[in-house]
Amino acid sequence: MQPKTFEVGIVMAGAISAGAYTAGVMDFIIEALDAYEEAKRAPGWNGPTHDVRIPVLAGASAGGMTAAITALHTFHGLKHVWPGEAVPDSPANRLYSSWVKDVSIEALLETTDLDRGGGVDGAKSALCCDVLAKIVNDAFILSEKVRVPYWAGSGEDHFLRVLLTVTNLRGVPYSFKLFGDSDRYGMLNHGDYLDFTVGLDAPKIAGSISLNVADTRGRDWDLFRTAALATGAFPIGLMPRKLTRKTSDYRVSDRVVYEDMKGVIHVDPDDSIASEQDYPFVAVDGGVIDNEPFEITRRHLSGGAARHNERAGKFATKAVVLVDPFPNTVKAPKYDTNDTLVSIVPKLFSTLMDQARFKPEELKLAEQYDVYSRFIICPRRRSDGNELAETYPIASGVLGGFGGFLHHSFRRHDYLLGRRNAQAFLKWGFALPETNPLFENFRVGRETWYVRKAGVAGDSAGAADDANLEWFSQKQEGPEDARGLPIIPLVPRLRTPIQMGPDDLPKPEEISLDELNQRITRRASKVLKTIIDVDLQKVISGGLLLRWAARSYATRVVTKKACAMIKAARDEAEGAFQATPDKP
Repeated sequence: MQPKTFEVGIVMAGAISAGAYTAGVMDFIIEALDAYEEAKRAPGWNGPTHDVRIPVLAGASAGGMTAAITALHTFHGLKHVWPGEAVPDSPANRLYSSWVKDVSIEALLETTDLDRGGGVDGAKSALCCDVLAKIVNDAFILSEKVRVPYWAGSGEDHFLRVLLTVTNLRGVPYSFKLFGDSDRYGMLNHGDYLDFTVGLDAPKIAGSISLNVADTRGRDWDLFRTAALATGAFPIGLMPRKLTRKTSDYRVSDRVVYEDMKGVIHVDPDDSIASEQDYPFVAVDGGVIDNEPFEITRRHLSGGAARHNERAGKFATKAVVLVDPFPNTVKAPKYDTNDTLVSIVPKLFSTLMDQARFKPEELKLAEQYDVYSRFIICPRRRSDGNELAETYPIASGVLGGFGGFLHHSFRRHDYLLGRRNAQAFLKWGFALPETNPLFENFRVGRETWYVRKAGVAGDSAGAADDANLEWFSQKQEGPEDARGLPIIPLVPRLRTPIQMGPDDLPKPEEISLDELNQRITRRASKVLKTIIDVDLQKVISGGLLLRWAARSYATRVVTKKACAMIKAARDEAEGAFQATPDKP
């Protein structure tokens, strides 16, 4: 009898340094999928037998970078990270090495980018991005041979669609002819994404760039590398990237749509770009426009903008899972009375970012107990009533999301917490009512696989006890009237709760403010020198003495402000992580 199938699209939200958390989540999900596939094909398996498939990964910013690295490990295998065990060599786990071992505040404060050529090309970013380019290049150095896991892809196909959002600063023109007017009304779309089809002998699909994992050389793989950097190019802080894609990509169905009484209507770009075969543009962080690319993932999973995934528990066959290290706070922000220009300009940028993340319908559906087409994984740990611990469940949350760069222990903690939260999610949250057809071939012994209430049992399998069972709604707005079974069953060795001890906590006390002060001063001095002497040489008139005075003053101001922010972040981290982590 052919096994039933459940398809999952994974969306990785923008995260800045909390990419370490998302990477940890993906580490455990890959481990769970590989282990389940191996177990259900082995003699003596007494668990569920349905198939779980992952046809699409999508991401923005740090989530996009993590999606790209995850796609590579999908087809090369991954050695996993557990507390108390030796960390795998870098080629065996690029998720860990990229987000925990290789990136750091020290590397980001280097000046090698400005030293090359004397900075005659101008300043590209406040931080040095050489380390990021090295990390992306190193991500292609993997220790495992090419493999094709059954869980990747859909149907007979075993390849991944990888969707990376970027903010297209050039914009793509669209126009509409207004009734009664001979001219066309024009607008620019800056919310862009690149679509890659990754796998062994991946097919060519209209609007998608085919990438063969057996040979990662060539122009298309170079575009994949650059797109991974572009989606995470946090404006001002990190360097923008130049991308070139085929103009015809923008004419693919469902890229830009709207809905009216006739249904979903596809819109082509304006004819003004028809003469261009390639469309070059400068790109920055995808999270500026689309920080949680839910909709493009849903469209791919459902088969088009006009189709929808079944939400009812009794019939759901597909789901989008959002990994979001920074779910929006429920508290109202403090009222800031400062309305000066210097204060408003930086606030405007954060306002635009917050608005890009404002998707109440999508996130509300992800949290509803009776909607089984959308789920969310976000940081959870015990707070013991500590307000700072509630505000910062992950260490990367301090310093406006850049906190993870401050110390290796911050990133390692968040990575391990990501694995632990993913384990808890698969064990207690990612489930369907047993009446779903997914489980119709699994009858004997299902009692030991019913989902228990979180925290009641350390193991998700055991003797059936109705008092400890979670109950699931079979239809929307229906009662919780059916026992549940896991969508991705955990094999016995993965059911033991991941324990994080005191050694796995962040160590803010090891951050040297004096050393960072020196590094910030050196970096700020070089960046400001380049801006004043190169970028603004025609604007700032005066001799060498005036430019020197301007650089010196600006460097002192920037360094003082940055160091004060880092000290405050260190203090917040110390306050937030006084308690020991608990069970998932």
